[in-house]
Amino acid sequence: MKKVICILFSFVILLTSVFADKSRFYENGKVIDTMYVNSEDGLKVRDYPSLKSNRLCGLTHRSPVKVVAIGKEETIDGITAPWVEILLPRYEWKDFEAEYGWVFGGYLSAKQATFSTKGWTDWNFKNYLSKSHWIEDNDKYDRTILCFEEDGEFKLQIEERGAGAFGKWQIDFKNMSVVTKSAFMFAGDDDYTPEDETIVYKIGNITEFSFTVNGQRYIPYCQWGVLYNEKNVKNTDKDSSNFNLSVKTFLKALYSSESIFGSIYSRSSNLRDSYIKYGIFYSKNLDYINSYHAYWDPIMEEHQKSADAMK
Repeated sequence: MKKVICILFSFVILLTSVFADKSRFYENGKVIDTMYVNSEDGLKVRDYPSLKSNRLCGLTHRSPVKVVAIGKEETIDGITAPWVEILLPRYEWKDFEAEYGWVFGGYLSAKQATFSTKGWTDWNFKNYLSKSHWIEDNDKYDRTILCFEEDGEFKLQIEERGAGAFGKWQIDFKNMSVVTKSAFMFAGDDDYTPEDETIVYKIGNITEFSFTVNGQRYIPYCQWGVLYNEKNVKNTDKDSSNFNLSVKTFLKALYSSESIFGSIYSRSSNLRDSYIKYGIFYSKNLDYINSYHAYWDPIMEEHQKSADAMK
């Protein structure tokens, strides 16, 4: 009798663990809108819910994903979880229309892992700064854009003005500083002789997609003309690769940080429909989230029907 009870208890525990894992993908009876990659090795996106299917792209650790459907369960690496259909991030679309793929849900989490600079060296810091051009996060007319290039070249640009500095940059992560040696140039001023100037930027409060200099936050810079003219770009380009290159880091920041998105959205709300189409979730604005659900709920319903038919 005790043996039977033990077997039944083990069976209940097994069932509970399976269903508990699947419940991670739901909140208030609905599929969670956004989840995050929870794997230091990254996560492969496939064209079908199977390890034998084709790889579409890869997602790095902490990357957000827009969930559209929950698929069949499978045990991989000792983890039992469902396959999850996602909207590919906009910067991974090969065309100009939404593209979808599948990831194994065992490596997704409802909460984003904490970003950390622990263990960073000058090499990590250099890769971080050179992954994007950085602009002041404020509403000034003449915002500063900092460009730390991988080859050591440095540019300081003034948005909307024909002025900038050009030179070299070096980093010192131990002292959280960047040293630039550059000279200002002014458009159309041929008589001006530039002189090199050394500037030390003290870096603070680093997050995955922002840092501060003397209390001023900088975020990835976007080529707004490209983003606003996506339809025109579509008419001239056969694929989306040039568009993706222009907006990739900026969109990564908008996907990953509601704080950054909120700051940007206040200045570019006329791009709301594009942001929603890209699957950028923003819970802090009721009008936005209502429009988001009005757009995505019927799409998710159709995708879930197709996912259920595969099980």
